[in-house]
Amino acid sequence: MIIGGSMSGLFTAAFLRQIGWDVDVYERSTVELVGRGAGITTHPELLEALARSGAGLRDLGVAVDKRITLDRHGNVIAEKRLPQILTSWDRLQRLMRETIDAHHYHLGHSFERLEQDGSGVLAYFGGGRRERADLLVGADGIRSTVRGQIASAVQPVYSGYFIWRGAPNESDLHPHTRESIFPYFTFYLPEQQQVIGYPIAGLNNDLRPGRRRYNFIWYRVGNAEALRRMCVDESGEQHAYSVPPPLIRRDLIEQMRADAEEIMPPQFLDCLRNTRPFFTPIYDFSTPQLIFGRVALVGDAASSARPHMGFGMAKAGGDAQALAQALGTHDDIDGGLADYHRVRQPIGERIMLHGRKLGTHLGVNLQTDEERAMWRLLQDHRAMMDRIAVPNFLAST
Repeated sequence: MIIGGSMSGLFTAAFLRQIGWDVDVYERSTVELVGRGAGITTHPELLEALARSGAGLRDLGVAVDKRITLDRHGNVIAEKRLPQILTSWDRLQRLMRETIDAHHYHLGHSFERLEQDGSGVLAYFGGGRRERADLLVGADGIRSTVRGQIASAVQPVYSGYFIWRGAPNESDLHPHTRESIFPYFTFYLPEQQQVIGYPIAGLNNDLRPGRRRYNFIWYRVGNAEALRRMCVDESGEQHAYSVPPPLIRRDLIEQMRADAEEIMPPQFLDCLRNTRPFFTPIYDFSTPQLIFGRVALVGDAASSARPHMGFGMAKAGGDAQALAQALGTHDDIDGGLADYHRVRQPIGERIMLHGRKLGTHLGVNLQTDEERAMWRLLQDHRAMMDRIAVPNFLAST
């Protein structure tokens, strides 16, 4: 059984079925997961996972052929040829959701706890439901309830910065914005900040010109106390980690827009004026152990990196493939699980550490000579274009 019906859970279900396992996915949401993410950069590992899982690559996203960097006035000061397909969480979720039969995908099942007896796992859900399986896979994200029970000491670490993001419709943007930045992966890099934008499909995966969206991301520095204040919602309720987008305080959004007016190029101001942005704090962590008896962790439940590489979906697919391969090439489940840990735990940690290196650009909590050297390197906008969300980054780390 798989706890978590998002991308890592769907990838795991697809690959385990291919080696002959019976798989059921349990998702706590009572409705289908749609509209829960914005842009995703693709990597060869993600394309491979989509192809091998059976989801395929049809109508995956918007192709761009280069990256550009803007100055404060919106002029292009650098460019780099780098062909890439830019997709969206909605599109990937829809492709993967089609790989599993409806009667094996269970909505409205809130996982509460588990018990093990050496040969299997008994899972307890809200409402009194219990299910038993040979293997339980925790695929329930960075705040994993499964991991919280079996490895409660492992907690995501706040990076010291957050992102404002949004996805304005192409048709709402000024003609100059559509002409000058919409076709490209665009950077703007003021001091201790990053602004990144790129085109993605519109609603319902609409790829027609004029129907697409532009994924806008603005990294900003804020310490833990500042984040705590941001996590008080419109009604005054304090949230622990973030705030659901509809509940973000209007005064925060107004202050963010005022700050943008002081520093942003006109094209990115246009993007902000045509969307209701929301913020996401950036956390990361790596779990030293991926296997706990007959429980395995995958995707963000196992480790989660800062989003500078855009590699979260690729890692989810890679974890799922590795788990199925390990189980399919061993005569016993426990031996396969041990092999999965041996292969994927170091990769997850490596990805997390690389995200921290790229995050030094923001100048937060630099403690070592290596971090300060990376910070100096990344102050050059050309270095950022060479390193942010690039394909094959694992080969060079």
